[in-house]
Amino acid sequence: MLRAAAEVFAENGFDHASIRAVAERAAISVPGLYHYVRSKDELLFFIQFNVFDSLLTGYQQDARGVAAPEDRLALLIGNHLARFLANLSELVVCSREINRLEGDFRKRVGARQRAYFDCAVAIFADLEKKHGGSSVSPRTSALAMFGAINWIHTWYQPRTGPSADRLAADFTHLFIQGALPRSAPRQRANPPGDIRTARTKAGLPGRLERRD
Repeated sequence: MLRAAAEVFAENGFDHASIRAVAERAAISVPGLYHYVRSKDELLFFIQFNVFDSLLTGYQQDARGVAAPEDRLALLIGNHLARFLANLSELVVCSREINRLEGDFRKRVGARQRAYFDCAVAIFADLEKKHGGSSVSPRTSALAMFGAINWIHTWYQPRTGPSADRLAADFTHLFIQGALPRSAPRQRANPPGDIRTARTKAGLPGRLERRD
């Protein structure tokens, strides 16, 4: 049901999407849909909360015991892409409709979103400490990173686009190099910062699998 709702919201925009269209996409009746949710806003809440909760818990589990900030960044980006490349509609909804919710729904989603964002800021802060400085602040680095990877839906082609592994490696290299002090040598981040190496250190399969 949530996948169907994300598809309808992504295709039509939240304002123009109808509960009936969501029910038809999910192959259930409108009364059946209202058995699970009370409103279109609640559907949007469940989509966004589940996404950010999944991203946060997935990263925390993967990065447990991983010390190097380069490896933690690779894991965060890999986890992020694995989730959204399998669910591009969710990415559209979370990017385009992120400020749509109000009241308690907004607070609960915002808390998960901030906790996830804080993980990224902490990684860039640790990179800054490790390398004796940074070209940009940890917060700016995190904002720039999410600004880039959250709009991948505008250009990514699922059938012909690069794999999650390839994209994770490229984005990790890009943001590690961008965060290093200007005087630091510019080398390919491999390893640390290599997605396969980072996943091996974390006791995970070397190859990324798309996450639903």
